[in-house]
Amino acid sequence: MKAVTRTSKLAVNQRGMTLIEIMVVIAIIGVLSTAIGFGVVNWLKGSKEKVAQMTLDKVAQGLDAHYTLESEYPNSLEDLTSGKNPLLKDKDLKDPWKSELIYRYPGTDGEFDLCSKGEDKRENTDDDICKE
Repeated sequence: MKAVTRTSKLAVNQRGMTLIEIMVVIAIIGVLSTAIGFGVVNWLKGSKEKVAQMTLDKVAQGLDAHYTLESEYPNSLEDLTSGKNPLLKDKDLKDPWKSELIYRYPGTDGEFDLCSKGEDKRENTDDDICKE
């Protein structure tokens, strides 16, 4: 006859996880996934706004360079991408949401106005990002 040891008795009595334990683990994973998901979405939204501001800064530098060369600001942003030595590329004139930038010359402050329509892609809303 085989001698039954203490460890073999534990092995026989332990058969796996119960359904309740599995459901609790799945619920915890779901809560963590949701929390992480919302955090990532908000982080991405903030990073797109930062990229839009950097795009506006780059285009504003191009406008200032054009002013230095020509003694006036261009009539449109396309003037910065044309000619023999363009100051910017066509892709530089779009915001992270793939919308055209808004450029007005003369602007409200005497120079120029430069804005992105923001995530909703509509002008004059709360999410517009403008070069100040």
